[in-house]
Amino acid sequence: MGICNILLILFLILTALSPNNFSLSLLFICLIPLGPSLGALYSTIGKIIRERDIYFSSIFWNSYRKNFLSNIRLWLTELIIITIFFIDFKYFYVNMPQSGIHVVIALLMAISIVIGIYAFSINSRFEIKLKDLLILSLYFMMKKFPTTILKIVVLVLMYYLLKSVSIICLIFVPGIICTIFAYYDKDIFQEVENKFRSHVQNHSK
Repeated sequence: MGICNILLILFLILTALSPNNFSLSLLFICLIPLGPSLGALYSTIGKIIRERDIYFSSIFWNSYRKNFLSNIRLWLTELIIITIFFIDFKYFYVNMPQSGIHVVIALLMAISIVIGIYAFSINSRFEIKLKDLLILSLYFMMKKFPTTILKIVVLVLMYYLLKSVSIICLIFVPGIICTIFAYYDKDIFQEVENKFRSHVQNHSK
């Protein structure tokens, strides 16, 4: 996964060395490859958990090629929405901090991120239209609220942990997070699979 995101890693290293050179537009470009690689990582870890398959590299690249289009569509949608929220948050936080609008925007941005986490997980197992995928992810985000809180806690803990370790450790973090999430998403996969099976049976009658 590190190979796919070499631009992002270089950007983070350069930004850490010279924070004044931070560029949001450049960060946006460097983040684009993250989506397909994240989707492939979810698929790979899910298959390893289900089938105990140890051929990590071959599974990853096969999943990367097979699901590239669906993952890039999902990721670009998420990335654009989050970027817009981030720009709005920064504007209202700097210019109108007493209005409290930035708090609402931050909440919406957090919800978008969590929806994306569920969406990537579901998309790694099932072929669903983007609109239906996002709606389904929102549904499970609310239905599996304890799991949603757990995912938020994991992300926050990882964020603060990474602040005290080397940027190179970023290569290993996505795998750890996806493994934790995939374990807790097993019930979601089963429910979606049952819905698909019921849908097929109803249309075959």
